[in-house]
Amino acid sequence: MAENLNDKKPDQEPFRFFSLSHQDQLGLGFNGFSKNPPSPPPPCVEVLLSNPEVSSSSVKYTMESIYLIGDLTLHKGRVSTKDVFGASNSDLVPGKYEGGLKLWEGSLDLVKTLYNEIQEGKLSLKGKRVLEFPVYGCQLGCGHGLPGIFACLEGAAVIHFQDFNAEVLQCLTIPNVKANLAKDPLLQHSSHTNEIEKKTSSEIRFFCR
Repeated sequence: MAENLNDKKPDQEPFRFFSLSHQDQLGLGFNGFSKNPPSPPPPCVEVLLSNPEVSSSSVKYTMESIYLIGDLTLHKGRVSTKDVFGASNSDLVPGKYEGGLKLWEGSLDLVKTLYNEIQEGKLSLKGKRVLEFPVYGCQLGCGHGLPGIFACLEGAAVIHFQDFNAEVLQCLTIPNVKANLAKDPLLQHSSHTNEIEKKTSSEIRFFCR
């Protein structure tokens, strides 16, 4: 006779990956979700190219070209954390700055992976919608924006860049996008707010938290 699965013996305990005490320590509930999940982040704010902060930034921006893989070379900017946030030699300032002015190796690895996938015919970015953004709780912001820039150069239809800090977008991401889309990288200093739009048919927008 088949045993009724709903009949539980008094000494039987439901299976758990972690003990209750371990769950309490980790803040885990059913299926690994927190008993008190964090509240959602505030809505994003768009940084427009017409913003005075974008076109009249006095922060010194220097540019260098980096060879990545194959025939792929991208331009990346460099700005001083002290000039932008008043914090010298710091990658993170809790609640104020989340490392967006630093070029993290993960973004270069992602560009190289995308490049290889395209070269091998496994991937196409033409006509795609791309969002380069911070993961809530980890703050992986777009920063230099190289993966999104690469997607644009590969024909993506829509690219949205998002970072924790508006200052990162204004002082670094937007100049980087201009430098990589312009035939002459020096055009990044153009005062024309529609310089990006004139160099690509992609929809490119920028958002901050």
